[in-house]
Amino acid sequence: MIIRNTSGIRTTLRMILRRNWITVLIILGIEMSALELHRVLPALKSNAFSEAGVAVLAGAVGVFLSFRFNEAYGRWWEARILWGGLVNASRTFARQVLTYIPGDGAEAVALRSELVRGQIGYVNALRCALRGEDAAEAASSFLTEDARRELVESRNLPTQILARQSRLLDQALPRDTRGSIALTRLDATLAEITSVQGGMERIKNTAFPDHVLLVSRLLVWTVAILVCLAFIDPIEVVYLLEFVAILMIILSFKLVGQLGEDLNDPFENRPNDTPMTALCRTIEIDLLQMHGETALPSPIEPEDGILM
Repeated sequence: MIIRNTSGIRTTLRMILRRNWITVLIILGIEMSALELHRVLPALKSNAFSEAGVAVLAGAVGVFLSFRFNEAYGRWWEARILWGGLVNASRTFARQVLTYIPGDGAEAVALRSELVRGQIGYVNALRCALRGEDAAEAASSFLTEDARRELVESRNLPTQILARQSRLLDQALPRDTRGSIALTRLDATLAEITSVQGGMERIKNTAFPDHVLLVSRLLVWTVAILVCLAFIDPIEVVYLLEFVAILMIILSFKLVGQLGEDLNDPFENRPNDTPMTALCRTIEIDLLQMHGETALPSPIEPEDGILM
């Protein structure tokens, strides 16, 4: 995720230039071609390519791109809300474990540690599963040897970690009234975490229709050609400022389309994605500190204005 500071602005500008320098050259080529076509084919300067007609078409394309951008932003923002909910639910789970499983015996201490660290392993496994990375490697350092052996063949490791957490709680808590209430509340927290995971998987596995992407790109380049044909007139003097103005108009359409494509898939480990690595580290620090540990890892810091 690009953050709001000077480095983030510089990174954004570098990304725009790196991704669009070829586009700028193509647009300049279209402008020069339109200028030459007007000289060769005067019929192009007709009502079909009038400034008013092209402006109406450009407005319609702008509305279409705005709709697509809003849909993509909705997916991105929902992903961020879900991860915020996972942070809160993880803190709640750790607090409940440390409260409902009392005792200073070795078994109680080991169980609390396994559950708290298991939750840290879960969020890291989920992060890597969403990014298509090795979830087992990310979670292994937080899981016990028994857990690693039990879960090594899991096809959906985050789900199986949660299932194991639930089994450990069911076996550990007493069958009296206090234990039943504690288990009910812990199970509700695990259900909330499961629901959050399902929302993330829905975003990940529901692809934005390819034909929408194709149509949006086609419309942008159609507008680029028509704007050049409508606003460049060889009979009149074509000033440099007019070339620049046309370039900026077309480039603005292109940038809106690109941003919509970037926000459409928020779990692909790209600069505009949800900063899952940083959020997992936040959860790790909070839960370890709640558990009473003092050797805490450092928070993830932005690099070149990007927080991953």
